[in-house]
Amino acid sequence: MLFEFYGPLRAQSGLKSYSVEVKEEVSLLDALRLLPDRVRELVMDEEGKIRPGILILVNDVDARSVYGLSLKVRNEDRITLIPTIHGGGPQNDSI
Repeated sequence: MLFEFYGPLRAQSGLKSYSVEVKEEVSLLDALRLLPDRVRELVMDEEGKIRPGILILVNDVDARSVYGLSLKVRNEDRITLIPTIHGGGPQNDSI
């Protein structure tokens, strides 16, 4: 399966994408556990839960809203990770 990274995930991990092969279908949550450490730590907390503000698309569909993390994924699937929460510009306290 192919993982694609956008925004701060791409910048902080230094990766645009990452491929991994599985022998059989796995849950989306288990697939996310296969991410390289530097990416997984940005996507999942210490308890293995998805951090707030991470949009997870499987084949361009919002997986958590439509299917949930138990969705079965295969080698031919594309998983896109997009952080939706990020810092803004510098604050101007005089406004």
